[in-house]
Amino acid sequence: MRTIKGPGIFLAQFAGDTAPFNSLKGMAGWAAKLGYKGVQIPCWDGRLFDLQRAAESKPYCEEIRATVGAATFRTLFWNSTNSLN
Repeated sequence: MRTIKGPGIFLAQFAGDTAPFNSLKGMAGWAAKLGYKGVQIPCWDGRLFDLQRAAESKPYCEEIRATVGAATFRTLFWNSTNSLN
């Protein structure tokens, strides 16, 4: 794993039902404009990431990587089973 030289942002805290907060592309662009260098994508939020599809489709994973890469980010995934209680 590579080390990201931040700052980074966890997208779950901003996800919503209106643009730009309702899609990964919109949120990645928004965060990049604010100067963030990395994002954590919540795997449990289907508006941003489809975990089941990712498990079954390499092209989907490449699409996610391209979407995030277009905003000049490295991708970090957050697994809800690893959340702090």
